[in-house]
Amino acid sequence: MALGQGPVIGLDIGTSAVRAAQVATGRGTSSLISFGQVALPSGVVVDGEIRDQGAVSEAVSQLMKRTKMKGRRVVLGVANQRVVVRQVDLPYLEEKDFRDSLKFQVADHIPMPVEAAELDYMMLGEFMTESQERMMRVLLVAAATDMVESFVGTAAAAGLEPAGVDLTPFAVARAVSPAARDEVGVPGAEAVIDVGAGVTSIYVHHNGEPRFVRILLVGGDDATNALSSALNMSFDEAEAVKLDLGRGVGTPEAQRVLQARVAALVEEIRGSLDYYMSQEDSEPVSSIYMTGGGSLTPGLVASVEQTVRVQVRRATPLSQMNFSRSGLTQEQVTQVEPVSSAAVGLAMGGGSK
Repeated sequence: MALGQGPVIGLDIGTSAVRAAQVATGRGTSSLISFGQVALPSGVVVDGEIRDQGAVSEAVSQLMKRTKMKGRRVVLGVANQRVVVRQVDLPYLEEKDFRDSLKFQVADHIPMPVEAAELDYMMLGEFMTESQERMMRVLLVAAATDMVESFVGTAAAAGLEPAGVDLTPFAVARAVSPAARDEVGVPGAEAVIDVGAGVTSIYVHHNGEPRFVRILLVGGDDATNALSSALNMSFDEAEAVKLDLGRGVGTPEAQRVLQARVAALVEEIRGSLDYYMSQEDSEPVSSIYMTGGGSLTPGLVASVEQTVRVQVRRATPLSQMNFSRSGLTQEQVTQVEPVSSAAVGLAMGGGSK
């Protein structure tokens, strides 16, 4: 699609904030032109879905005014339980024929009516069965139409022009992993884990080819809420306690509560990766990137590494970018880097269309 003049805006509508980025690419390098974020009131985005379009569109409007980004065309990201990503094997068809008959071909493979879904796909390859039937392997993405329309409508209400909708885990991987961008090759599969405030996504790819996506309705806020309940304090106070625990300051009870929530999230991640490994033709996961504000939860990265026995690296999507045009200082870049991946990846993907 034509995106008009100037870099497209990547717009990430998360649980705790809306974030936007503009990125310029050229000659193998990327530059961050602009980045900003505005906090959202509690409850307006829940489990990755917009519950209060008015509140979110107002926050997006504030964000656009604050950052003074040029252009109005945006690419939006979605990641929630009303998005289904599945690898399916189907009788071979030429791609044009498959595209024309897509709804009929995939109706039995998604848990929602095809007439109420937005569909996309990626051809992964073809193979022959033992009976010599020609088959094709397809990564299918289905998203509930009304959910997608809520994101598009929210952006439009803020005076923006939606240019596309992307799956947030794809955008995050694009921002943090050279292998996902097909710039380098790595042995085995790579997992990109984005831990947000209320949603965690796990994306496994093999040198840019998607293999597995899972979206979990857990995140960094689960630990904060557990501390708030156990210690009888406000959410903000509990968040401060969580940060203190990361510096080795806090009571044994607070430490116990935090460790229990970290262990629960790590078990969800381990179970998801185990499920991926149980699939036919899966590649062993040889490396993991972690990003997102929730990834800063004390002990989480180390616990994932210890449990899955794979090296875990904190993603640094801005470290290889020239950010001089953004107006951000090095200190500000360091502060926002963990939460920037989705918006930056959406902008990078939009700019390449």
